[in-house]
Amino acid sequence: MIRPVIDRVGLIVLDLEESLRFYREMFGFSIIARWNNPRQAFVGVGSAALGLIEIPTYDFGQYTQAHLAFPCEAKAFAEVVSGVRELGLDIVSGPKPQRGGEMILFRDPSGNLLEVCYPSMAKWRAAHV
Repeated sequence: MIRPVIDRVGLIVLDLEESLRFYREMFGFSIIARWNNPRQAFVGVGSAALGLIEIPTYDFGQYTQAHLAFPCEAKAFAEVVSGVRELGLDIVSGPKPQRGGEMILFRDPSGNLLEVCYPSMAKWRAAHV
């Protein structure tokens, strides 16, 4: 079963370095992890986590492309994937490996991006701090 809590929020940014500075200075977030292909990072403080994904050519005037991530238990992941497929939802990415677990990214009926994953960001962070 999917737990009704938000694991983290992902945002598209134009310049990763500028955004990292902003979130550190404005909110006191620290860098949890970062990657270069694509350029992205997780930042956070306490139980709050935010994923920043750099897309320099993104037109924020035309699009909004954040996504919400919801955690599930590893043993429930296959059932979640089956449910997404049964509902005929648009699968954007996955299922595929992520942070020592798996993820699937799909669109809700309105077109919003949702992710279901394990381990949760909180469990992953606890193992990597």
